[in-house]
Amino acid sequence: MIKHPTFRPYLLFFFVQTAFLSAQNIITDRPDQTESAVTLEKGRLQIESGILTQTEGDGNEKLNTLVIPTNLFRYGISKKVELRLVVQLDGIQTKDDNAYQFALASVELGAKIVLNQTEDPTVQFALLSHLVLPKDNWSQFSNQLGFLNRISIAHNINQKTSIGYNLGYNHYTYGEGNFIYTVAIGHSLSEKLSIYVEPYGSVFTDLIPLSNFDFGMAYLVNSNIQLDLSFGLGLNNTMNYQSLGISWRQKAKEKTPPIP
Repeated sequence: MIKHPTFRPYLLFFFVQTAFLSAQNIITDRPDQTESAVTLEKGRLQIESGILTQTEGDGNEKLNTLVIPTNLFRYGISKKVELRLVVQLDGIQTKDDNAYQFALASVELGAKIVLNQTEDPTVQFALLSHLVLPKDNWSQFSNQLGFLNRISIAHNINQKTSIGYNLGYNHYTYGEGNFIYTVAIGHSLSEKLSIYVEPYGSVFTDLIPLSNFDFGMAYLVNSNIQLDLSFGLGLNNTMNYQSLGISWRQKAKEKTPPIP
Protein backbone atom coordinates (compact mmCIF):
# COMPACT_ATOMS: atom_id res chain seq x y z
CA MET A 1 0.00 0.00 0.00
CA ILE A 2 1.05 3.58 -0.57
CA LYS A 3 1.05 6.22 2.11
CA HIS A 4 -2.18 8.17 1.84
CA PRO A 5 -2.76 11.59 3.44
CA THR A 6 -6.06 10.39 4.87
CA PHE A 7 -4.42 7.73 6.99
CA ARG A 8 -1.37 9.58 8.19
CA PRO A 9 0.85 8.23 9.65
CA TYR A 10 -0.04 4.79 8.32
CA LEU A 11 0.89 3.06 5.11
CA LEU A 12 -1.57 1.42 2.80
CA PHE A 13 0.13 -1.65 1.49
CA PHE A 14 0.33 -1.23 -2.17
CA PHE A 15 0.21 -3.22 -5.31
CA VAL A 16 -1.46 -3.93 -8.55
CA GLN A 17 -3.61 -6.99 -9.08
CA THR A 18 -1.09 -9.13 -10.96
CA ALA A 19 -3.03 -12.36 -10.84
CA PHE A 20 -3.48 -12.14 -14.60
CA LEU A 21 0.24 -12.84 -15.11
CA SER A 22 0.24 -16.36 -13.74
CA ALA A 23 -0.95 -18.14 -10.64
CA GLN A 24 2.65 -19.41 -10.24
CA ASN A 25 4.12 -15.89 -10.13
CA ILE A 26 4.39 -13.64 -7.11
CA ILE A 27 1.22 -11.63 -6.39
CA THR A 28 1.76 -8.57 -4.24
CA ASP A 29 -0.22 -5.90 -2.39
CA ARG A 30 1.96 -3.10 -3.74
CA PRO A 31 2.35 -0.54 -5.22
CA ASP A 32 -1.31 0.48 -5.49
CA GLN A 33 -3.94 1.07 -2.79
CA THR A 34 -5.95 -2.02 -3.75
CA GLU A 35 -5.25 -5.15 -1.74
CA SER A 36 -5.23 -8.38 -3.73
CA ALA A 37 -7.80 -11.09 -3.02
CA VAL A 38 -5.07 -13.76 -2.93
CA THR A 39 -3.34 -15.28 0.09
CA LEU A 40 0.02 -17.01 0.34
CA GLU A 41 0.16 -20.75 0.48
CA LYS A 42 0.72 -22.40 3.85
CA GLY A 43 4.23 -22.03 5.25
CA ARG A 44 5.36 -19.42 2.73
CA LEU A 45 6.80 -15.97 3.57
CA GLN A 46 6.63 -12.85 1.41
CA ILE A 47 8.24 -9.46 2.09
CA GLU A 48 7.16 -6.31 0.22
CA SER A 49 9.40 -3.26 0.78
CA GLY A 50 9.93 0.14 -0.73
CA ILE A 51 10.84 3.82 -0.49
CA LEU A 52 8.21 6.53 -0.68
CA THR A 53 8.34 10.33 -0.85
CA GLN A 54 5.18 12.40 -0.50
CA THR A 55 4.22 16.08 -0.37
CA GLU A 56 0.94 17.36 1.09
CA GLY A 57 -0.50 20.85 1.47
CA ASP A 58 0.72 24.32 0.48
CA GLY A 59 2.50 27.22 2.16
CA ASN A 60 2.76 26.96 5.94
CA GLU A 61 0.73 23.72 5.81
CA LYS A 62 3.15 21.98 3.46
CA LEU A 63 4.35 18.62 4.77
CA ASN A 64 7.03 16.43 3.23
CA THR A 65 7.20 12.75 4.10
CA LEU A 66 9.95 10.22 3.44
CA VAL A 67 9.15 6.61 4.30
CA ILE A 68 12.24 4.42 4.21
CA PRO A 69 11.64 1.62 4.29
CA THR A 70 8.04 0.54 3.98
CA ASN A 71 7.67 -3.11 4.97
CA LEU A 72 4.79 -5.55 4.66
CA PHE A 73 5.46 -9.09 5.90
CA ARG A 74 2.99 -11.79 4.80
CA TYR A 75 2.94 -15.42 5.95
CA GLY A 76 0.52 -18.16 4.93
CA ILE A 77 -0.83 -20.24 7.80
CA SER A 78 -3.45 -22.20 5.83
CA LYS A 79 -4.90 -22.48 2.35
CA LYS A 80 -7.20 -19.51 2.95
CA VAL A 81 -5.51 -17.41 5.66
CA GLU A 82 -2.35 -15.34 5.85
CA LEU A 83 -0.94 -13.27 8.73
CA ARG A 84 0.34 -9.74 8.06
CA LEU A 85 2.71 -7.29 9.75
CA VAL A 86 3.34 -3.68 8.68
CA VAL A 87 6.45 -1.89 10.00
CA GLN A 88 7.88 1.33 8.59
CA LEU A 89 10.08 4.29 9.42
CA ASP A 90 8.46 7.69 8.76
CA GLY A 91 10.45 10.84 8.15
CA ILE A 92 8.46 14.10 8.50
CA GLN A 93 9.63 17.54 7.36
CA THR A 94 7.52 20.67 7.92
CA LYS A 95 8.12 24.18 6.58
CA ASP A 96 10.22 25.08 9.63
CA ASP A 97 12.38 21.94 9.59
CA ASN A 98 15.78 21.81 7.91
CA ALA A 99 15.83 18.00 7.88
CA TYR A 100 13.49 15.05 8.17
CA GLN A 101 12.56 13.92 11.67
CA PHE A 102 12.42 10.10 11.66
CA ALA A 103 10.37 7.89 13.96
CA LEU A 104 8.90 4.40 13.92
CA ALA A 105 5.35 4.53 12.59
CA SER A 106 2.44 2.70 14.18
CA VAL A 107 2.78 -1.06 13.82
CA GLU A 108 -0.09 -2.95 12.20
CA LEU A 109 -0.97 -6.60 12.83
CA GLY A 110 -3.57 -8.28 10.67
CA ALA A 111 -4.85 -11.12 8.55
CA LYS A 112 -6.28 -11.77 5.11
CA ILE A 113 -8.93 -14.45 4.63
CA VAL A 114 -10.06 -15.73 1.23
CA LEU A 115 -13.83 -16.16 1.24
CA ASN A 116 -14.37 -18.24 -1.91
CA GLN A 117 -11.28 -20.30 -2.61
CA THR A 118 -11.75 -22.57 -5.63
CA GLU A 119 -9.42 -23.85 -8.35
CA ASP A 120 -10.31 -21.11 -10.87
CA PRO A 121 -12.88 -18.64 -9.51
CA THR A 122 -14.40 -16.12 -11.91
CA VAL A 123 -14.49 -13.56 -9.10
CA GLN A 124 -12.34 -13.73 -5.95
CA PHE A 125 -13.32 -12.31 -2.55
CA ALA A 126 -11.14 -11.73 0.51
CA LEU A 127 -11.54 -10.05 3.90
CA LEU A 128 -8.68 -8.01 5.37
CA SER A 129 -8.50 -6.69 8.90
CA HIS A 130 -5.64 -4.91 10.68
CA LEU A 131 -5.12 -3.74 14.25
CA VAL A 132 -3.12 -0.50 14.47
CA LEU A 133 -1.06 -0.34 17.66
CA PRO A 134 -0.27 3.01 19.34
CA LYS A 135 2.88 4.68 18.08
CA ASP A 136 3.51 6.12 21.54
CA ASN A 137 1.57 6.85 24.75
CA TRP A 138 1.08 3.20 25.67
CA SER A 139 -0.45 4.31 28.97
CA GLN A 140 -3.60 5.08 26.93
CA PHE A 141 -3.39 1.84 24.97
CA SER A 142 -7.12 1.12 24.67
CA ASN A 143 -7.84 4.68 23.56
CA GLN A 144 -5.21 4.75 20.81
CA LEU A 145 -6.10 1.66 18.77
CA GLY A 146 -7.15 1.59 15.14
CA PHE A 147 -9.11 -1.03 13.22
CA LEU A 148 -8.65 -1.15 9.43
CA ASN A 149 -11.12 -3.36 7.58
CA ARG A 150 -11.89 -3.94 3.92
CA ILE A 151 -13.37 -6.37 1.43
CA SER A 152 -11.23 -7.12 -1.64
CA ILE A 153 -12.86 -8.24 -4.90
CA ALA A 154 -10.91 -9.20 -8.04
CA HIS A 155 -11.63 -10.72 -11.42
CA ASN A 156 -10.03 -11.00 -14.85
CA ILE A 157 -11.55 -9.10 -17.76
CA ASN A 158 -9.48 -11.12 -20.25
CA GLN A 159 -6.11 -12.87 -20.32
CA LYS A 160 -4.18 -9.59 -20.07
CA THR A 161 -6.42 -7.27 -18.09
CA SER A 162 -7.79 -7.55 -14.55
CA ILE A 163 -9.67 -5.30 -12.18
CA GLY A 164 -9.71 -5.16 -8.38
CA TYR A 165 -11.92 -3.27 -5.96
CA ASN A 166 -11.65 -2.55 -2.25
CA LEU A 167 -14.39 -1.22 0.01
CA GLY A 168 -13.73 -0.69 3.69
CA TYR A 169 -14.14 1.20 6.92
CA ASN A 170 -11.39 2.31 9.30
CA HIS A 171 -12.20 3.11 12.92
CA TYR A 172 -10.08 4.55 15.71
CA THR A 173 -10.97 4.31 19.38
CA TYR A 174 -10.34 8.02 19.93
CA GLY A 175 -13.42 8.70 17.79
CA GLU A 176 -12.29 9.11 14.20
CA GLY A 177 -13.35 6.91 11.31
CA ASN A 178 -13.68 6.92 7.54
CA PHE A 179 -14.84 4.82 4.60
CA ILE A 180 -12.35 3.96 1.85
CA TYR A 181 -12.66 2.82 -1.75
CA THR A 182 -10.21 1.76 -4.47
CA VAL A 183 -10.57 0.59 -8.08
CA ALA A 184 -7.40 -0.73 -9.74
CA ILE A 185 -7.22 -1.74 -13.41
CA GLY A 186 -4.11 -3.72 -14.36
CA HIS A 187 -2.88 -4.69 -17.81
CA SER A 188 -0.06 -7.04 -18.83
CA LEU A 189 2.21 -5.60 -21.54
CA SER A 190 4.35 -8.74 -21.60
CA GLU A 191 5.07 -11.80 -19.49
CA LYS A 192 7.23 -9.65 -17.20
CA LEU A 193 5.91 -6.08 -17.42
CA SER A 194 2.49 -4.87 -16.21
CA ILE A 195 0.92 -1.44 -15.65
CA TYR A 196 -2.03 -0.13 -13.65
CA VAL A 197 -4.20 2.93 -13.10
CA GLU A 198 -6.35 3.50 -10.02
CA PRO A 199 -8.77 6.05 -8.59
CA TYR A 200 -9.08 5.83 -4.79
CA GLY A 201 -10.22 7.92 -1.87
CA SER A 202 -11.84 8.33 1.52
CA VAL A 203 -15.24 9.49 2.74
CA PHE A 204 -15.60 11.13 6.17
CA THR A 205 -18.61 11.99 8.29
CA ASP A 206 -17.63 15.62 8.92
CA LEU A 207 -14.96 16.44 6.29
CA ILE A 208 -14.85 16.84 2.52
CA PRO A 209 -14.21 13.45 0.81
CA LEU A 210 -10.70 13.00 -0.56
CA SER A 211 -10.28 11.82 -4.16
CA ASN A 212 -6.92 10.67 -5.52
CA PHE A 213 -5.40 8.90 -8.49
CA ASP A 214 -2.28 6.79 -8.94
CA PHE A 215 -0.56 4.78 -11.65
CA GLY A 216 2.52 2.63 -11.96
CA MET A 217 4.21 -0.48 -13.28
CA ALA A 218 5.63 -3.77 -12.07
CA TYR A 219 8.49 -5.82 -13.52
CA LEU A 220 8.71 -9.54 -12.78
CA VAL A 221 12.40 -10.40 -12.33
CA ASN A 222 11.52 -14.05 -11.77
CA SER A 223 8.60 -15.97 -10.28
CA ASN A 224 9.58 -14.88 -6.74
CA ILE A 225 10.99 -11.33 -7.16
CA GLN A 226 9.17 -8.24 -8.45
CA LEU A 227 10.18 -4.58 -8.84
CA ASP A 228 7.69 -1.70 -8.95
CA LEU A 229 7.45 2.03 -9.59
CA SER A 230 4.39 4.20 -8.86
CA PHE A 231 3.17 7.80 -8.75
CA GLY A 232 0.09 9.40 -7.18
CA LEU A 233 -1.65 12.76 -7.00
CA GLY A 234 -4.61 14.36 -5.30
CA LEU A 235 -7.62 15.22 -7.46
CA ASN A 236 -9.36 17.55 -4.99
CA ASN A 237 -6.46 18.06 -2.58
CA THR A 238 -2.79 19.02 -2.82
CA MET A 239 -0.85 15.76 -2.67
CA ASN A 240 1.66 13.86 -4.76
CA TYR A 241 3.89 10.86 -4.12
CA GLN A 242 6.53 8.71 -5.80
CA SER A 243 7.47 5.19 -4.74
CA LEU A 244 10.01 2.53 -5.69
CA GLY A 245 9.75 -0.99 -4.33
CA ILE A 246 10.82 -4.61 -4.39
CA SER A 247 8.92 -7.72 -3.33
CA TRP A 248 10.40 -11.13 -2.51
CA ARG A 249 8.63 -14.45 -1.99
CA GLN A 250 10.19 -17.46 -0.31
CA LYS A 251 10.78 -20.30 -2.73
CA ALA A 252 8.30 -23.14 -2.57
CA LYS A 253 9.44 -26.08 -0.52
CA GLU A 254 10.35 -29.08 -2.59
CA LYS A 255 8.01 -31.98 -2.05
CA THR A 256 9.68 -35.13 -0.84
CA PRO A 257 8.93 -37.98 -3.27
CA PRO A 258 7.09 -40.90 -1.72
CA ILE A 259 9.20 -43.89 -0.64
CA PRO A 260 8.63 -46.72 -3.09
